[in-house]
Amino acid sequence: MKAMKRIEKKFIFKYVGIVFICLSIILTITSISLSFFFRAQKLNYFADENIDVEALSVKNREGLIIRGLIFVDKDLKKNNNNSIPTILVLHGINGRKEHKLDIIYQYVRLNYAVVSLEQRGHGESGGPSGFLGKEPYDMIDVIDYIEDNYQYANTTHIGILGFSYGGGIGATLQALEDRIHVSVLYHPLTSLKSLMERIPLQYLIGTTTAVPNFNNIQDAVAVANETNTKNLLLIQGLSDFIILPKDTQDFYSLINGLNRTDILLKERPGLGHIGNENDETSLKYAITWFEHFYNDKSIDITNLDNEITSVSLYNFNYPNNLLSENLIIASAIILFIGLSILIIKLRILPFWDDLPIKNDVDTSREGKDRYKKMIIYRTTAYLGSLLVTGVIFGFLNQSFLYGYFIFFPILSAVIMLFIPSELFSNWKDEWRNWIKSNLIPFLYSVSIILIPTFFFLIFYNLNAKLTLGFTIPIFTLGSLPYIIIGLGSGLADYAYLREMKGRHAMILMIIRPITILIFLIFVPLPPFPILGGLISHILFILLTGVILYYLRSLVMFLSKFYKNGFSIYLLIMLPLIIFFMRVFFRIV
Repeated sequence: MKAMKRIEKKFIFKYVGIVFICLSIILTITSISLSFFFRAQKLNYFADENIDVEALSVKNREGLIIRGLIFVDKDLKKNNNNSIPTILVLHGINGRKEHKLDIIYQYVRLNYAVVSLEQRGHGESGGPSGFLGKEPYDMIDVIDYIEDNYQYANTTHIGILGFSYGGGIGATLQALEDRIHVSVLYHPLTSLKSLMERIPLQYLIGTTTAVPNFNNIQDAVAVANETNTKNLLLIQGLSDFIILPKDTQDFYSLINGLNRTDILLKERPGLGHIGNENDETSLKYAITWFEHFYNDKSIDITNLDNEITSVSLYNFNYPNNLLSENLIIASAIILFIGLSILIIKLRILPFWDDLPIKNDVDTSREGKDRYKKMIIYRTTAYLGSLLVTGVIFGFLNQSFLYGYFIFFPILSAVIMLFIPSELFSNWKDEWRNWIKSNLIPFLYSVSIILIPTFFFLIFYNLNAKLTLGFTIPIFTLGSLPYIIIGLGSGLADYAYLREMKGRHAMILMIIRPITILIFLIFVPLPPFPILGGLISHILFILLTGVILYYLRSLVMFLSKFYKNGFSIYLLIMLPLIIFFMRVFFRIV
């Protein structure tokens, strides 16, 4: 009778799992169908507005691909005498070429060609970020490409519309490149020195393949002056805590803006960073500035407040529906649930039940002594690997990111693999036993995590391509450092704590802050004033161990079902890695 009930339960779980998987497939098909519909809506919107949208792909002088989109009126595109005023839109940190469509639309309706570019290290463009040091030269390569391939674009009188980080690129670019005729820069990042006083990038990131030394980057403060700067409008929110008003004021003074009629600083009381970029009055200032230098010299740019009263903005009713994107997310979650039900119940648990019962704890005197030695050896090796990391990075590359979050987890995890638990006399026996008892559950449980993850990434990116959205660039070598950062610390701690009793795992709360303090001796990462200064610095150090301890506790709880801890780290951390890859730019 019991055997019959077990068989019935097995079939119930099997059918429930299959239902979830089928539902996931149905939602995916629905999502992709909607993607084609939403794509048609968006393209029809631009077609109805007589706007041509073309993808741009430029190989720069280093061989990296810089992506962009070109927006131009279809009738103006037929022009072949290079007379259409052309504006480069330079986004801020974490921006994409698909951003600022509402602003781009205004300029296209005013008969400008607009090129929205994706800076290196962002979205589909190649390479890690150059932090203002390389990006201006990328833009020069883009201008060369436009000059050679688009007969309608006036490339002898290019306009720049830059935001924040992109504003910093634009401030340097307009000083380097004579073809820049007019620029409007929202709260430009002109001084890396000022930024690094609040966010110590030189110690947080250190040397990268694109940035050998942050202190040697030629930012706008180093390059621009009153001789090589012209026709420049700066728009700064006075409540901006990201780009400080003082930095923009200092740059304005550097280029002698007070004594120039073609250089102006408009300060916006009550507006912060995002508020300034979204403000209609700021947009009208920008439009009026461009109109003066391109179309109507009678516009009095010394009295913008009066001139903008005649500016009317066009309604932008762009269809932007996220339903297909949300369906992909839901289908991936449902697929994960379905696979979990099927594989855990029908594969992992039967395999686990067939394993011989073994003691997890050696309660003999010798076993207790071996247990104590295990803790001592692992702790010594853990701290020793941190010490080695600190020495290496203290001399070679003072980088918290590369040293503490990439190199140290890899080194300590590898060393931990060779320090067995008290149940085994040597590491070879431990890993032979693991292969015999845990390899199959490990492979099954990892498949439960990875199949929905790849499923999500493939169809999410397909949806993004179809709906003119932006993709998650994770299928590249550039994503590898972020995967290591996301998984490394947790897995190193898991290797360190494996087979330890629950109460002894609390040592992580103490040892993690100690490792940070030791590393700070070699890489002196100062407090971040922008994030709260010394207090937040201390809290970060103290809470790191607590967070990782409770992360480990969650892993141990879930591993009761999946019979494997490693895969649970994947389950927890992969969604975070994917989120950060979607939202943030690439710096290493």
